[in-house]
Amino acid sequence: MKTTRIASFAILLTFLAAFSAMAGEWGEIRAASVNLNVREARSPKSAHVLTLTKGEQVRVDFARDGWIAVFDLKETVRDEKRALGYANAKYLVAVPESAKVVNTPAKQPEAVPEPEGEGELTAAVAVEPPAAVKPLGADPQKAPVKITADRMTYDEKNKVVSFVGNVKARHGKLILDADRLSAFFSSANDKAFSVDSVDRIVANGNVRARKDNTEGSCETVTYHVEKQLLRMEGNPVLKDGPNSIAGEVINFYVRENRSEVVGGSKKRVEAIFLTPKIKVD
Repeated sequence: MKTTRIASFAILLTFLAAFSAMAGEWGEIRAASVNLNVREARSPKSAHVLTLTKGEQVRVDFARDGWIAVFDLKETVRDEKRALGYANAKYLVAVPESAKVVNTPAKQPEAVPEPEGEGELTAAVAVEPPAAVKPLGADPQKAPVKITADRMTYDEKNKVVSFVGNVKARHGKLILDADRLSAFFSSANDKAFSVDSVDRIVANGNVRARKDNTEGSCETVTYHVEKQLLRMEGNPVLKDGPNSIAGEVINFYVRENRSEVVGGSKKRVEAIFLTPKIKVD
């Protein structure tokens, strides 16, 4: 009888632990101490998923090899497969209980009694609209611009940083590759290397640009960071799968994922689209 009671108690504890995990009482609430990249796997070389802004809170668990799985704060199921990705654990710091973000359910409007007899059935209208859900990760408009190259020089007087050799620039999902690139800083900010003050980027030589399935090539690209506008000049070609467009100038609006082509006397607009496999006379 005693053995049966012990076994039953152990089963009850197991059930309570599972129920607690399902109810959301699992893992830790931590905040990013810097703008922090979240990746698909536990490696800095794996694909970028999103960027947590400094101070942003997330739920974390499954720490291993210096990396930790990152979950949405509202995630209630302790399942590593439901993680948004993985981040370097040392840049996620514990959050005091008083500073934790509390997700409280929206206040429901009071019910309105149904009208007597025939007529339209009405319902109460909320006094205040529900708060907009803040997406996890950095806004591409506020995300840092990351540039790597073989060599870099800084012109403090003109606020220009020049990069030469195997240049790669990233902003959100946009990636630029080129032989040479110059980053121009706005005069509103006196901080020398503040990425928040980058006004525009000009890339030259074997320029390649890509975002998701869209890829482009040209001789010169000017990227206006705040507008997220990519201006392609010098035999520009933009491809989306089997479809392609070309012209004298291509303006690619990165945020809206749309493009416009400008033709001229030197080069007319050209568009090639995939068609169904039908016989064309």
